[in-house]
Amino acid sequence: MKYVLLMFVVLIASCTVSIAQCDKKFKLKTERVFQVKEDGSEGEDVPLNAEILITKDSIIITITLPDGNTAQIMGKHIEKICKMNADYSEGTIECKTDAEMSGGSGESKQSKMSFTIECKAGKMKIFGLPEDQPAEKICFQIKEKEEVKN
Repeated sequence: MKYVLLMFVVLIASCTVSIAQCDKKFKLKTERVFQVKEDGSEGEDVPLNAEILITKDSIIITITLPDGNTAQIMGKHIEKICKMNADYSEGTIECKTDAEMSGGSGESKQSKMSFTIECKAGKMKIFGLPEDQPAEKICFQIKEKEEVKN
């Protein structure tokens, strides 16, 4: 009985640690933004820059367009699956998000979006996909990653 109880405590502790690693807050800057083709290969570059803030329960993407105007995608996660290591150098985080997209004109649009944060060999990419427009998948290739301490 003590062995079972001990294993249960170890299991709970390891789950808490793995969930906590995906509770970090990061400020990211893009190196490149490109469309993703339906077969998963890289498509055309998209001429914009973005700053991304990822928290344990939301994502905010501030996009600077070539003409200098800005747009923003803000979303609260409604589902999150974390398979990321503690230093965010290997693994994935998949988020389903209720997002609001707004531009400089004051108009906004609600959309359900999926985001996948993917890290391989220390390189980070964020894939965004509006659920109602599967052909509009985009990739934000990250050049700078800064953990934000609260």
